[in-house]
Amino acid sequence: MYAGLGKRMMNDGKMETNMTEENISKLSKLLEDVEQHVLCCDELDPWGGDEMRPAFLEACTGGAMLIARVFQIDPNIVGQFQRLKALPELDDDDLTATEKPKGSQNMARWAEIWGQTLELATELESARPFCASLTESKKKWAEEPDERIDFKEASQKLIGCLLYDLLDVLAEVDPEEHPSLRLQMLCSYLKELRVEFIWDGHVRGPCRTECIPSQCQFDKLPANTKGQLTAVHGGRQHEFTFTTDAGEEFECRVNNIGVKNYRTILNEIWDAATGKLETHPEDGTAAWAFTEQECIQNLEAYASLITDLLKPLSPLPDYSESARAIRALIRDGKGRWAKGSHVEWSFLGELDKLITDLERQSKAS
Repeated sequence: MYAGLGKRMMNDGKMETNMTEENISKLSKLLEDVEQHVLCCDELDPWGGDEMRPAFLEACTGGAMLIARVFQIDPNIVGQFQRLKALPELDDDDLTATEKPKGSQNMARWAEIWGQTLELATELESARPFCASLTESKKKWAEEPDERIDFKEASQKLIGCLLYDLLDVLAEVDPEEHPSLRLQMLCSYLKELRVEFIWDGHVRGPCRTECIPSQCQFDKLPANTKGQLTAVHGGRQHEFTFTTDAGEEFECRVNNIGVKNYRTILNEIWDAATGKLETHPEDGTAAWAFTEQECIQNLEAYASLITDLLKPLSPLPDYSESARAIRALIRDGKGRWAKGSHVEWSFLGELDKLITDLERQSKAS
């Protein structure tokens, strides 16, 4: 997803890392925090005003802190990252602190570190001056959000690379000795599959104009009209098409401020559990449709990877039931994801519940 589906390659040899019990525990916590930062980057609003600057600054300092923690836990790990090969070029003298930076001068330095990291890892040439501008209170943001969007996309890519590389490192840990860690990794990949599902699945369902959220401002759409709404994620914007029963089509685009916001819009239209309009349940049910080959390939890649990671857990008595539940859901009960698939609206809720249950089991183990 954020790193362009960083497909994991299984290595023939073991990585030479200092995998002590303490380090494994630290890396497990780091994985959890990286996941949170993935959400932080996803929910940045490039179209906001000056009030959004603290959120962008938080993305800088939070990301730099995560990179610093990798260096501190085990510097040798950094050299083994497949997608972040540029990180050893960073000045690791600046990456020894683990406390959140305090004071404007310190914040500026950490923002600069994130800018430097973006330039090295994603080749975003304007990253350092953009990050430096976040702590300059008198600087006016550009009216057009292009520079902010570039920063957001580069940050998403970089933090996604960190997520995938961290998962690669953790995959080398013996799953029989650390099964809860393997379950945590599976949760991470299930979350990635879920985002791919939401982001690139097309939604089609019954709709009435009275049910459409205020964010979706259709041009000249007649009031109290019945029809079908199709929702598509289109990169920087979500695309919505309303087709009336008479065959007229109306289009709308809503700025992309994260998968959470997008899903909220969909849930405001259709009931999250049933896919029906709450005020007109007799109109039918919304469903997910998958028509893009790239999306199907990504979903299948995640499902295959998850299946491989499951193999060592399946024979373990405490994890066999969870393994069965994951296998039953990752392809919607089918042999493979296939182009043209139609999936019931409830699938996403079932996937959310499975992830919650597995996280609870992982933490309790």
